[in-house]
Amino acid sequence: VLVTLLAISLGLSVKAGAAEDLAVTKTSIVLESYEFGPAVTKVIFEFNQKVTPEVVHSSTQVTTAGVSRQVTNSYVSDDKGHVVYYDNSKYVTLELSLPSYNRYNMGGNAEPMYFNLSTWTNQWLESYMVSMKDLSVVAEGSSQSQMVSSEQDAINNRLMPTTEVFDERGEVGNMQYAAYSAQTGTGNSTKPLIVWLHGIGERGTDMNIPLLSNDVYALTQPEIQGHFLTTGDQARGVNVLAVQTQTPWGSDNAAQLKETIDTYLANHPEVDKGRIYLAGVSNGGGMVLTMGATYPDYFAALIPIAAPLTVDQSGIDKLKNQPMWLIHTKADATVQPENSVLPLYKSLITSGATNKWFSYFETATGTDLPGTEYDGHWAWIYFFHDQVIGVQHPENTKNWEGYSGMVATDPTNGGGSRASVNGQTYNSIFDWMSAQTVSYTHLRAHETSAHLV
Repeated sequence: VLVTLLAISLGLSVKAGAAEDLAVTKTSIVLESYEFGPAVTKVIFEFNQKVTPEVVHSSTQVTTAGVSRQVTNSYVSDDKGHVVYYDNSKYVTLELSLPSYNRYNMGGNAEPMYFNLSTWTNQWLESYMVSMKDLSVVAEGSSQSQMVSSEQDAINNRLMPTTEVFDERGEVGNMQYAAYSAQTGTGNSTKPLIVWLHGIGERGTDMNIPLLSNDVYALTQPEIQGHFLTTGDQARGVNVLAVQTQTPWGSDNAAQLKETIDTYLANHPEVDKGRIYLAGVSNGGGMVLTMGATYPDYFAALIPIAAPLTVDQSGIDKLKNQPMWLIHTKADATVQPENSVLPLYKSLITSGATNKWFSYFETATGTDLPGTEYDGHWAWIYFFHDQVIGVQHPENTKNWEGYSGMVATDPTNGGGSRASVNGQTYNSIFDWMSAQTVSYTHLRAHETSAHLV
């Protein structure tokens, strides 16, 4: 009080709260979707009082989950990490560069999620420590900067903007779904639909895990959305429905998956029922084949990625006339191509099947982190990066002995040929998908069968 009175007597201004030391009261992490899974791209620090935009990070050191991170930007923000211009705030956001990725040292990748080998599921870490040292900030009402440091667990303070794009959530039985609706087209047009099925590691009850474990968010972005024409006008866009099961995919939950899709369709009359594309990875890729064999002609196209062979000869006969595009890598040690995709594709082609395509890559090489070699099972990274372009030549596959017609090659994005149907050649799997349709006669047969049941 005496200091304050003396300052007033000398004509000096005193600002309330300026003497209080700044301290971080809460730390949050922002997760974004990438080819390798979720990454922490921002950390948000909530302070005990407002600070000015004079944030300086030149001397700041940050580690997340024990991994040193490079700070690329800093600013006052709101509680979601959005920049606040020309005003003070209790929140400061630091943007971080992506860490390097090492498939042989998962603990060094700073990911907030891990694969539990005992349960074969992806799970959140129990703790995610964020350490910040020497961030220069200025308290509101003060002219002096302070160097602030903190260390807090942020695992329960997760912000996931890429999953929020899937803003429709629902449940059917023990299945959950999350959906994105393309904001394009007129009231008289209809949109196609991609149904996405996760792998065995993403089963459970947390819908955000399958959305983040694979870069499903990419399906909602302009690069892929632009491949799909709506029906009835020249707008572009496709709805996306991601479904999560609590158990591994298999024939025993085919009926409930069908019910889940039908429930979504009942609430979305804007979807063209003749243009539903079913795609899935690993265990979910096997389920793509199971659904195609169980409900022939319901889906306009089937896209099994790194899929195990889960259908018998009877199923192959049912798949013979359905448009299909398979994706796999030669380096896949989890679902070895010699025991899965190669005999499947060979038997389809030699049986006389048409409109069957196969993109075969050497291994899984990154784009978000260029040159990074991932587990060979990760063929889906090419799908989400719209890099599935080349295909194996069907006639070579049919005529060459064994599997010698299938040559794994990354430079041609899966094969030296291009998919061609009725004289139309396609330079992207998504252009091909957009062109596939189920006839009205087949759809009516399915609807009649459903009513009879």
